[in-house]
Amino acid sequence: MKKVVLAIFALWSFVQAHAEFLLESGDAKLAISTDGKSVVMACGNDRYESLNAPSPITLEVNGETLCGSYDSVKSTASGGIECRGVAKSRNGSLFNVVDTYATELPGHFSVTREINVAYAAPGDDYFNSYFGFTLDRKVGVSDFEFFVPGIWYRDNTSLHPGFLAGDYTDNYFYFREDRLPLPVVSAMSRNGGMAIDMVHVDAVPESFYGEDGVNRIVDERMQFGSLGFAETGVHSIVFAFPGIEGEKTYTGRFPNNARKGFSYRSHPVKETVKHNYKLSFGFNKVDDYPKLVETVWKQAWDRYNPTIHNVDVHDAYDASIEVLNAYLLNLNGAPGWPFSIYLPNGIARAYNYQMGFIGFQISNAYFLLRNGLETGNDDYVADVCEVIDFWVKNSQCDNGLVRTWADAYVDREVTWRDYDTFMRVTAGGMEGMMGAWSIMKKYGRERPEWLNYCKRYADWLAANQEADGSFYLRYDWKTGKPTHDSKYTTTNVIRFLVELYAATGDNKYRDVALKAGEYSYGVIHHDYLYVGGVIDNPNVKDRESGQMAMYAFLALYDMTGDEKWIEAALQAARYTETFMFAYRVPMLQGDYLTDFPKNADIVGQTLIATGHSGIDNGMAFSSFQYYRLYLITGDKHLLQVARLIQNNTLTIMDLDGKLGYRYRGLLTECFNPQSNRGHSVRQQLPWNQASILEPMHRFKDAFGEWDIDVIEQWPMEKRQELISRYAKTQGMQRD
Repeated sequence: MKKVVLAIFALWSFVQAHAEFLLESGDAKLAISTDGKSVVMACGNDRYESLNAPSPITLEVNGETLCGSYDSVKSTASGGIECRGVAKSRNGSLFNVVDTYATELPGHFSVTREINVAYAAPGDDYFNSYFGFTLDRKVGVSDFEFFVPGIWYRDNTSLHPGFLAGDYTDNYFYFREDRLPLPVVSAMSRNGGMAIDMVHVDAVPESFYGEDGVNRIVDERMQFGSLGFAETGVHSIVFAFPGIEGEKTYTGRFPNNARKGFSYRSHPVKETVKHNYKLSFGFNKVDDYPKLVETVWKQAWDRYNPTIHNVDVHDAYDASIEVLNAYLLNLNGAPGWPFSIYLPNGIARAYNYQMGFIGFQISNAYFLLRNGLETGNDDYVADVCEVIDFWVKNSQCDNGLVRTWADAYVDREVTWRDYDTFMRVTAGGMEGMMGAWSIMKKYGRERPEWLNYCKRYADWLAANQEADGSFYLRYDWKTGKPTHDSKYTTTNVIRFLVELYAATGDNKYRDVALKAGEYSYGVIHHDYLYVGGVIDNPNVKDRESGQMAMYAFLALYDMTGDEKWIEAALQAARYTETFMFAYRVPMLQGDYLTDFPKNADIVGQTLIATGHSGIDNGMAFSSFQYYRLYLITGDKHLLQVARLIQNNTLTIMDLDGKLGYRYRGLLTECFNPQSNRGHSVRQQLPWNQASILEPMHRFKDAFGEWDIDVIEQWPMEKRQELISRYAKTQGMQRD
């Protein structure tokens, strides 16, 4: 307590001795000295000085760092503080700097910076400006827990050292904002105190076609910044404009394939250049890391208030069913859907079948089967039953474990790949099988062998569950032995087990699910380690692990009513949504080859994993779960997320025909949101169709309606009653 009192006394002594100009926001204070040589921000026991204290102005001109003070400081009519200064390069270029400070939401302030080149001297080619704050005591990077959406969570355990923020021997962690789902960064001391954050307000990160590579690019069309941290024995939060990235970058490779260096982007030194931005910065008092993520993300989200594009959900359903019907093909007794389809011509690249994850063969079969039963289309029913029978008759081993990937041929029998059995792959396949069995039972067409297929696999899970409740990432289907030591995908099979319990009433499956849940709660939830769900990427933190954890914990809540599972599901949901773009990143100027729809924007598309910056529409799977969490908690933010997911993820379909795809329901698998923005792999994979259809069927099972906007018009009592019924059955018929 004595140290805290002394620190507060020292701050106020500084303010009284040096500052005539003071802003207060909540418990935070921003002080600017009358001589313009010092800017200090403080809250509680934390005191931050301007980036290159005592100089509040930092520019880089042709490799020369210019540090300067304000020449004038005055109050504004609106209660802010206007500061003006001039920076001069060694060649004589003059930069007029105007920084206007104001109070923001509690604990926060803003600065609006305008830099005009008053004189461009010969020999000065480029410049950047920097803004930030440095903690006034010596610390190391390991003294903090970080939040950079889609990139840095806590201490980045399980991240490859070659990835952004993956190597704690680096001193600089600057991230292009067009790589971030929202342009915000934050850090919280492990030893208590306030969490500091910085947001680029009203960012529109414009760039141009060809802006790529690690060499310095000088161009005024670049209007994006970088946010991040400098950890050089002191701790600094930094904004750079335009957006320099380093010490790691994904914009290209350095000489000799080195992974370490900076990708420089600068503005030209000329009188007409546009160089201005607005930042919000300040403090939040939070109890733990999950609360930091929720608080900082919501604050940034509310600033941008992402646009929801209303899409006809029923039309998207019809277009998706059309695609499934068009591409279903029986090759020599092995029916299914192509592993990928070229876009825009719609030609199938190859027919090979993966049970779940990317392939989603069985789930897609369920969706088309259900449509056939509900519309009386017996051809659909007959064709799809062949797909499901193919898996039931051919994929399961004697011990109950399943093979998950097959190659089909026109002229010879199917062959099964020597591909390990991943929990992630089997989970998707088994959930699809449960749906297919259940809908057939509902229509009086019993297929007990389909349910037995699921039971035999679940029995294998029960027999091979580790003592701590976990399952390994993958197993050799020939021997049943684990082939990887990671257990982070234990969550993946829990929802399937709960659905099987709902269908059978067999407590064995309930017990296995609960035991797996307890392990997941103690390791994945408690340690904030959502790892390994994207099995074709390195075993890193990713969005899909968050989704799978959310599904698992919600299913356990339905089965038990225990509130601890809602706590865990909410944390997973809050983590997962931070991978989703919630502000507009415009397509590149001069790029006429983008695959991204010109009439749509990137909002609602989602980073897949840390370690790269590919995005897709994978959040489409989760609109139902976010809506459920809204109904449980009453948090209107979750309703907004659910509505955005349901609508915006559909915008990359060709529903209006403007993309020229062979079928309106086709959509591409993966986009790039940074250099070469909007360019994609130009292929659809089966999971894309499943991502559109899967949540629709869960909404239909629960509410009898697909569209959240329609459901929201009903009385809350009706919605709560309907979701309560769904929770008891998981949409399954009882055996």
